[in-house]
Amino acid sequence: MSLSRGIAILFVASFFFATAAIFIRFATEASAMSLTFFRLFIAALVMVLFGFASRNLHILPRRDLVLVAISGAFLSLHFAAFIFAVKETTIANATFLVNTSPVMLAVLSPIIIRERTTSKEIVSVLVATFGVILVANAGNGFHAFGLADLSALLAAFFVAQYSLVGRYLRTSGVSTSCYTSYVYSAAALVALLMVGALGEHTFRSYDTQNIVAILGLALLPTAIGHSLYNYSLGSVKTVTANLFPLMEPILASLFAIPLFHEVPNPIQIAGYALILLAVIFVATNLR
Repeated sequence: MSLSRGIAILFVASFFFATAAIFIRFATEASAMSLTFFRLFIAALVMVLFGFASRNLHILPRRDLVLVAISGAFLSLHFAAFIFAVKETTIANATFLVNTSPVMLAVLSPIIIRERTTSKEIVSVLVATFGVILVANAGNGFHAFGLADLSALLAAFFVAQYSLVGRYLRTSGVSTSCYTSYVYSAAALVALLMVGALGEHTFRSYDTQNIVAILGLALLPTAIGHSLYNYSLGSVKTVTANLFPLMEPILASLFAIPLFHEVPNPIQIAGYALILLAVIFVATNLR
């Protein structure tokens, strides 16, 4: 896959990512952990069926299975932490804080997978991070930084680890459908174990709104959005790939205006502009 195609895929994935926070807000009856399980289980089922249909599903070597299990655990923890943040703070805060992952990857990628971060990528990360700070501070102020905001930052850390493992396996020849089938299945199992450990009342009846929200969350941002993201990791570096999802909170915040009346203020809009600038800069300076 060419680099330009990977970038185009990331733009599309960002649109689907943006629907996640909206579906989470409408899933009012399910706890964060229960929602995480349903999201992963349904996405895993979809990708396993797709893998069988496309004949891309096969048994992985033991080393890859271990890595997939680790990646799945990080993905499950990421979803749980992010969903909790969305339920407990504003969509703008939750989605922007979770997207501080490019900063973490700029530091971790050269160390863990020996993927050098270029000066242009560093500039883009810094500009985007400043935009994130503006939005987060304007959302509720750092003086009000609470558990939900910390949860969003933890979600950023977990998704950074998930991205590193995914990049390694995708560049090692594991296909997207095979990788996502295994990862979503492992993540669903981890979520199920956590549901049991927490004593959640997960398996009960839900009203139509919640069923639609759960299905939407599993299909659009997960089975489609995350799978497209993992597909892009075959040609796009982790730092760059994680800059593009920064458009997710911009789109999510736009969706939140008519749905939840969460209107961004001028400082937040300035932050949005900086993030878009960073994404455009890195997209037009890739070689």
